[in-house]
Amino acid sequence: MRVGIIIEWFYPDNTGGTGPVVSDLARHLKDAYKDIEIDVITSSNLYRDTDTSLPEEENWDGINIYRLKTAHQAGLSIIGRLFANLSFTFHVLSKLLRLGKYDLILTGTNPPMLAIAASAYKAITGTPFAYMIHDLEPDRSVTLRMFGKTHPFVTLFRIGQRSWLKSATRVIALGDCMRDYVVQAYNLPRSRVDVIHIGANENAIVPGDRNSNFRKKNNINGFVALYTGNFGRYHNFNTILDAAKTLQNEKEEVQFVLVGAGNQKPHIIQRVTDEQISNVKVFDFVPAEEYSDLLATADVSLVTLEPGMETLCLPSKFYTILASARPVLAILSAKSDVAMITKEVNCGIQVDQGSQEKMVEAIRWLISHPDERAAMGKNAREVFLNRFATNIIAEQYYKTFSQISANTETEMQTGAGQVQAEARR
Repeated sequence: MRVGIIIEWFYPDNTGGTGPVVSDLARHLKDAYKDIEIDVITSSNLYRDTDTSLPEEENWDGINIYRLKTAHQAGLSIIGRLFANLSFTFHVLSKLLRLGKYDLILTGTNPPMLAIAASAYKAITGTPFAYMIHDLEPDRSVTLRMFGKTHPFVTLFRIGQRSWLKSATRVIALGDCMRDYVVQAYNLPRSRVDVIHIGANENAIVPGDRNSNFRKKNNINGFVALYTGNFGRYHNFNTILDAAKTLQNEKEEVQFVLVGAGNQKPHIIQRVTDEQISNVKVFDFVPAEEYSDLLATADVSLVTLEPGMETLCLPSKFYTILASARPVLAILSAKSDVAMITKEVNCGIQVDQGSQEKMVEAIRWLISHPDERAAMGKNAREVFLNRFATNIIAEQYYKTFSQISANTETEMQTGAGQVQAEARR
């Protein structure tokens, strides 16, 4: 089975976004299933590095990587990013056509218009494609009030998104909430939407001692509430900062450690400085090899989304938290997949966005119940190994690929049979 993966960010990029997730998935698929050949068409850029350009071709232990030289989106206006996305998409389509026939294409929603390439390639060659929904546009932009529902851009993009979803042979949603939303909002048959979670690498993230190297190096003491990842527009940080202010003068020291980068980082630093929130420390991303140690620093790890985002994205950090054997403090809707899993297996506590009082209560409870906190961490690692380790996620993708391949072959045989029958008449 020859599979083409088209995605903007890929190995060795490990600085956030979908790149590390898809890289890890591709690696597990190639290593576990010898009947799969994998080509990846991606960008020569790095997600957070505008100066480095990666080689145009590379063989990564059996995975062929083809990198395209296109404009980096950093610093571009919305219109500039739109044209950069379109340019990348059409370069991808051109490369696909030059590389020959695939049995299946796997694509995602980053960049948002990349499905154009998969859809066009299907129309030209008949090749089926699976469409991973990571961040659904224009729905996400409308929810974040970046655009109004009737904005021409939204109208045009929604038409396109509906076309790509219906063109996809199989749609892959990250959770039940997202599947239900996509089925209803875009009138898709439920049978064509699979739920496959993001997961995390069970070998890369292992439970560690809370007296971590990161804690020692940065002189961090007391109870640590850790956030690590993108500081994106759809993450709710004000609830976290409001709770931190309330907890500044606790009898037991409480430190909020925020590690990452993104649009909201300046806002966070500004609030910490202006309001003199002394128990919040903000750091840049750590190298990948230090990430597991960073996660071990936490007594509780934070996941947060803005209201309404729970059906449109699912934070990948949730799975690395589970892998690290730490309880989750989920600052998002109780109806989200993260909240429901957290409640189901008792691996943390959920509070609504804006409920800083409830968040403060949750942290005080976690501090005063160390045995229950340890049990939650144990439950987190257990559910991770049983349901969300990348080897399990890769198996689910492989089954989906095999079903698509089998159905395509059956359709081809049926079509050939009909042609022969017509010829005999």
